[in-house]
Amino acid sequence: MTSPDPVRKRLKQTIPVLSVSPAAEDHFQLQEILSNPARELYPDVVFSLTARRTLAAAASALRGNRVSIVMCEYDLLPGSWMELLDVADRLPAPLPVIVTSRTADERMWAEVLNMGGYDVLLKPFRSEEVIRTLTSAWSLWQHRFQCQAAERSEIAGGNAA
Repeated sequence: MTSPDPVRKRLKQTIPVLSVSPAAEDHFQLQEILSNPARELYPDVVFSLTARRTLAAAASALRGNRVSIVMCEYDLLPGSWMELLDVADRLPAPLPVIVTSRTADERMWAEVLNMGGYDVLLKPFRSEEVIRTLTSAWSLWQHRFQCQAAERSEIAGGNAA
């Protein structure tokens, strides 16, 4: 019997998520799903959840915290998920925005995707759907961030020549 190779030891990835909803139960349910130690889907991923109840508080959190994904209630009042999408798109590394709703339907899904949102999740949340959607959105964000870094590096290298 061989001992485990320490080099092959899995590293945990941390995905910072901002949840924006006036409903405290949304944040509570997400925290329960994301911090479940018995989670089988993507067990090597750790989620860091920041919860905010308003658009203003969310915009402040986006400017001050490291966030990779935004989850936003469709019926965010005052304000709207589209305003939050605009804030997320204006960041140096635009963030995927996942819209949540109890009344999600095909019309809402089409609206969100056409406006530039990443996806729509139906509430109450289903654990595997939340995990799968967040990890997929994070992969997209990571790819965009790396591409932007490579472009900046090429531009800086071109300017130096």
